Amino acid sequence: MKNRNKNKGFTLVELLVVMAIIALLLGLLLPALAKARATARQVKDGTQVKQIHQGWLTAANDSQGVLPLPGEINRVGAVPGRGDIDEIQNNHANLHGSMLGRGYVNAQIMVSPAEINAKVIPCATYNMNMIKPANDVYWDPGAGTGFKADLLIQSNTSYSTMPLDPTSRRKTEWKNTGNSRFAILGNRGPKAGAVTGDDYTNSKTLLIHGGTKEWDGNIGYNDNHVEYGRTSYPENVKPLLQAACTGGPADLVINTLSQDNIFKNDTGCQTGGKKNVDSVLWIQKTSSNTTSTGTTTLDIFSGSDFVTWD
Repeated sequence: MKNRNKNKGFTLVELLVVMAIIALLLGLLLPALAKARATARQVKDGTQVKQIHQGWLTAANDSQGVLPLPGEINRVGAVPGRGDIDEIQNNHANLHGSMLGRGYVNAQIMVSPAEINAKVIPCATYNMNMIKPANDVYWDPGAGTGFKADLLIQSNTSYSTMPLDPTSRRKTEWKNTGNSRFAILGNRGPKAGAVTGDDYTNSKTLLIHGGTKEWDGNIGYNDNHVEYGRTSYPENVKPLLQAACTGGPADLVINTLSQDNIFKNDTGCQTGGKKNVDSVLWIQKTSSNTTSTGTTTLDIFSGSDFVTWD
């Protein structure tokens, strides 16, 4: 006698049970997979921060330990390698563009794998033929091409960096100091270092590593180590202040009474052009403003010169 159950399929109830089990497993696995992907992005992002800074340190070996400064690479005057530092050149687009043109970094590592701003994209139009050392041109400065650092229009980098203007901060830390307490590069943060209010809660930078209520990010220090944290006040960072603003040596002292907001230029001694030496990370899109008389004046902390929060 033939077995009547030989070709029997699944009943509707059995199918529903199987589907319910699969849905349950997916519900358990998807959050873990999302967390794993976020962790992978975080780790890759930190590696890129480290690689960028390592490129600077490699370049510094050819410049007596000073980190790359566009105004030193492309100086005032027509003689390559001679002349005063051209401060007008010192912005982050030129910094990253010069490193890209000299082969110390590649365009892909300049954009975070956790980037959330659609206007931040890898540089794809960089023209190596624009580089003409004989004409004192060391990166692509062409309109519509070249490297850009303007989050409101287009930026080819995700990362905020120490400002390059001629301050005590640059004199003290824009070199291979090995200072493990000085933040020099990392994920960008809320507008002007805001920690409360709409500028904080509405900041897109809170979404870079997936959070919605607190800032998360990778911060690179001048000894080339990178730390991941959830605050713009890293525990190991203290603001360095000018101990003397008028006359005498401007010695540096550590302010042990407060933490340093790495996305805010803290106020302090500024007499005689001296500035704080606290860590501050922004994206610097221009280097200076030119008056109607043609006199170039450094506008060190103008809102139009620095954009870091989109």
